[in-house]
Amino acid sequence: MKIEEVEIENISGSQFIKIPENFKIDDNRVYLKKIGNSIFIIPFHNPWESLIEGVKLFTDDFMEERDQPSLDNRESF
Repeated sequence: MKIEEVEIENISGSQFIKIPENFKIDDNRVYLKKIGNSIFIIPFHNPWESLIEGVKLFTDDFMEERDQPSLDNRESF
């Protein structure tokens, strides 16, 4: 995961950040999502790509051994 520190510029009541070359987004629009005090920049034309790529990082044995209670025996309706 890449992390880089950038400055926020305040111009005419708006805030601007300069995206470094190594963080270039291959799109001409983005979604901005704010959660708490964090802002996420999501490519407009392929917003699910980061989720799909993130799921691929899980290994095949993810949660293979987990401490889960047995199923409850319930009466039928």
